[in-house]
Amino acid sequence: MFRKVFFLGLTVGITTALTAYVYNRVYIFALEVNFSKIVNTGSIIGVSFAVSMIIAILYWFMKRWLKQKGEIVFNFTLTILSFAAIYLPVSISLPLDISNPELFMGLVVPMLFFPALGWHTLKPLFIRE
Repeated sequence: MFRKVFFLGLTVGITTALTAYVYNRVYIFALEVNFSKIVNTGSIIGVSFAVSMIIAILYWFMKRWLKQKGEIVFNFTLTILSFAAIYLPVSISLPLDISNPELFMGLVVPMLFFPALGWHTLKPLFIRE
């Protein structure tokens, strides 16, 4: 089971990184804003993989410890943590030379939900119950 969860985490990381990168490029092109000092390709890839692997580890531990209730507890925890993560971009102080800082939230907040969406989308392909 650990192997399947590990590869699921890697796949979610790749998918999340690609989705977030494309979303970032479309957002920048459509609204003509540049937040590359804060959100760049390296940070998108790094955060996508880190969060996806944390999700995979959390899933594996909850399924191992809580057995049958692990799935529902994991889903509830992932949802709560995804919404709680909105606090991170709200608390960031943007540099003063950034134009249109009000558009920063529109870029970052949807990206916070990409790992959870990727996990729930790809999980049935790796883990069948």
